[in-house]
Amino acid sequence: MGSPQVIPLRAALGARIEGLDRADAANPEITAFLNRVLAEHLLVVVPGDRMAPKQMRDFASAFSKLKPQVLRYKRSGEVPEVSVMVSTLMADGTTDKTALRSEDWHTDDSYMAIPAKATLLHSIELPSHGGMTWFCNMHSVYEALSEATRRRIDGKCAIHAYDTSRARNRPSQRTAREIAETPDVEHPLVRTHPETGRKALYLNFNRLDRIVGMDREESDALLDELAAEARNNKHHYGHAWTLGDVVVWDNRATMHRVDVDYPMGESRIMQRVLIEGDRPH
Repeated sequence: MGSPQVIPLRAALGARIEGLDRADAANPEITAFLNRVLAEHLLVVVPGDRMAPKQMRDFASAFSKLKPQVLRYKRSGEVPEVSVMVSTLMADGTTDKTALRSEDWHTDDSYMAIPAKATLLHSIELPSHGGMTWFCNMHSVYEALSEATRRRIDGKCAIHAYDTSRARNRPSQRTAREIAETPDVEHPLVRTHPETGRKALYLNFNRLDRIVGMDREESDALLDELAAEARNNKHHYGHAWTLGDVVVWDNRATMHRVDVDYPMGESRIMQRVLIEGDRPH
């Protein structure tokens, strides 16, 4: 087999890689290739067979050091760096709350002082239809703002919290240990990508609570204005899952959400890995 092929998606972001054996990800040339494609396209689709948690951990290591997620109950037993994300809709009301939280646009880990660089999501069980995951290019969102708005938000910071009254749905409960690990944090409204130097609007509809230095009313009005641009579908790519897909995205310049439009009771199970990042600036 020849070299892996990069096929840009016909969307605001993303590329598909064909002809890649995931077992080769530890090869330095393949590692450099994967990270280069991710920085350029912000999202990478790697089709293939379903992987066990250990296989997924090994593949994800190509993107840097792995970071176990805060909520312990989602961690995959003997491979804690891999989370098992069950978003099956249950008729008895026991659906995991994080499945419903994922309906709105968010970026992973923004409530941490050092958020994840990237996320890998791997489809293990899929419903018969529905359940697309949507992604938003936050570089293009920032660039679409008016010059006046960009000047207004330049240098502004915002408070990200595990929960905020602005979020549509409440999150899962945390243990005392998890609460101690997740105090409110402050991040810039506009962050600069450390590899490309491009600016991106840094939003999270589930975690971003308020803009520092503004009262609640003024902050909400500006955040709603910024959110309106991010909701414009010209910035989006919708991924229709095939069993075994791995999708990798750059949390430093994207948001994502899921369509919770799949049949009740049909299994939707993913494996997820977070990649260590750096402090936004």
